[in-house]
Amino acid sequence: MSIDIGGTNLKYALINEFGQIIVKGTNAANTDDQAQFLRSLYKIIDLHCHDIQGMGFSLPGVVDPTTKKLLASARLSFLEKSDFFNDLQHKYGLPVTIENDSNCAALAEKWQGQLTSEKNAAMIVLGTGIGSAIFLNDRLIRGNHFAASEPSFMVINQSAAGVEKTAALLSATGMIEDIGHHLHLPNAKDGQRVFAQIMAGETYAWTAFTAFCDQVALLIYNIQSVLDLNKFVIGGGISSQPILIKQLRVSFKKWHQISPLSERTLTIPEIVSANFYNDANLIGAIVPLVKIVKK
Repeated sequence: MSIDIGGTNLKYALINEFGQIIVKGTNAANTDDQAQFLRSLYKIIDLHCHDIQGMGFSLPGVVDPTTKKLLASARLSFLEKSDFFNDLQHKYGLPVTIENDSNCAALAEKWQGQLTSEKNAAMIVLGTGIGSAIFLNDRLIRGNHFAASEPSFMVINQSAAGVEKTAALLSATGMIEDIGHHLHLPNAKDGQRVFAQIMAGETYAWTAFTAFCDQVALLIYNIQSVLDLNKFVIGGGISSQPILIKQLRVSFKKWHQISPLSERTLTIPEIVSANFYNDANLIGAIVPLVKIVKK
């Protein structure tokens, strides 16, 4: 079983050892109400625990997969540094693995997607927030304190104040809702209708969309200037929109041409959409679990 705790939903799936999703579902994830959240989680596990060989969790925040502890998380602060996942393993008598959500997306693409043949590449996940994961010399980079590849802390607007200086507010869902509200759509969260307006060239929609792409491309440019990677894979539900990838490439070239020296020095990486789109976290969460079960 794979469980992906996101910004708005708790997604789960039963997945076989080949990465094929057998059953999939979604529940609202009210992480502000600890008791309600845990009830929802236990209900899902209890329903399927007799049909599975283990549980893999995709979590937002800083994750130590070796001790099965969530070290820091804006959305799941009540689980920080607790033995919750070790207790869960004991409670159900099943192996449990945990991993950062962006790392899960990257592990899925490394297993069966756009990163299978890449030694030096990155995953950028666009959703409620922005996440990333990096492979160097074929190894997933975690950092000394498991906090590597956290682009939301990068400063992208020095003239702003506080958190607004950083990429923490760079949100694909926020961009879609902003356009939806401005255009008075019946459902401001309707991404298909919002992208129809973007592709039609509606002024506000196009301006907001290209500004979002410029900010994401700036993060990619900064990462590329330090690590010289071959490919950036874009994940999240929004990555299924071809116009996003096209515009990110255009935006990156603008940053690449910021000076004649940068244009001559830095290699333009491939920017492509992920194979698994919004399912990447679910599939990647079982990658470490499959290795344990197969032993």
